[in-house]
Amino acid sequence: MGLFMTLEDASAEGAALLREGVLPKAAPGGAAGRLRVFDLHCDTLDMLAFHGDPTVPGGFAAHDAPIPAARMSSLADNDAHISLARTAPFAWCQCFAAFIPDQVRGDEAWALFERVRRVWERELGRWPDRLAPARSMADVDAALAAGRTAGLLTVEGASFLEDDAAAEGRLDALAEAGVRMVTLTWNGRNALGSGNDTADGLTGFGRSCVRELELRGIIVDVSHLNDAGFKDVCATATRPFAASHSNARAVCGHPRNLADWQLRELADAGGVAGLNFCRDFLSETHADPTPDDVLRHVDHVLEAAGEDVLALGSDYDGCDVPSWLDPCDQVGGLHALIASRFGREVADKALFGNARAFFERLEGQV
Repeated sequence: MGLFMTLEDASAEGAALLREGVLPKAAPGGAAGRLRVFDLHCDTLDMLAFHGDPTVPGGFAAHDAPIPAARMSSLADNDAHISLARTAPFAWCQCFAAFIPDQVRGDEAWALFERVRRVWERELGRWPDRLAPARSMADVDAALAAGRTAGLLTVEGASFLEDDAAAEGRLDALAEAGVRMVTLTWNGRNALGSGNDTADGLTGFGRSCVRELELRGIIVDVSHLNDAGFKDVCATATRPFAASHSNARAVCGHPRNLADWQLRELADAGGVAGLNFCRDFLSETHADPTPDDVLRHVDHVLEAAGEDVLALGSDYDGCDVPSWLDPCDQVGGLHALIASRFGREVADKALFGNARAFFERLEGQV
């Protein structure tokens, strides 16, 4: 049951506000009066790095073919979901993932990571007054106070890690590059374990990599793992871990979403689950999921895991998102929608506070 009004009432109110244009793009609050946003996952760097290159698996070239190269060449202003022009009205912290497709392994996969990392470093150099790299929450706070977007580098799919002599050096290189979080697999198998398209759990090498990532202060991300792999992380991890971009399976039955027992494990471990905007993970009924569809996931995560687990993991630029959340500067409407249903404190925690508190907990354990 709901905490304040019913879901139907909240949906009707939210839809009316959206129709009337009342939901703001940036509500008051946070640094310099701006709405604070902490997004645990996007694929924007891959879109910039791989635009127009059909040799890279993952479908980037085909998906983005209608977009001119000039409009996919910069974080500052582009035709992707996320740009610095769109995050500027907010106090925004963004986790930028280097996505590595399942089809590549080892050296080939590492070359793709390095390619994305070079784009990240290029953009940091081009826009120092608008974008700041962050390795700690003190870095995030300083960037937001200065009116800049804070960026954390992450990895989605660690298929460049093989059980060989290169593994330790690559783990060290991730830490040196400032990588703050690693999704162990994508949907298929790699040397660490199995994604949600498969049934096996973590390998012995994968369990050792969980421990090695923790030793380097890199967060273990269980999004994309299957249930067996999730259980293996629970048995292996000694520090809080995250599901950076996964929803509630009880609301939408896609295997990429989290069952209630997984949400409770995250709560017990001090972890977070990032609300994913992917249409297929929000609704099994609506091709363009509604505000009510999103509210149902929010409501269920709150009921199953409490107020400290729900965070934001948009998956912008990695999927098709609901029209009312496209592009990223529409997230102010989501904040207002959640606030209208659950109150401003819950909305603030979901869009920023819980993710920041999670990272700060990890810093205290390194």
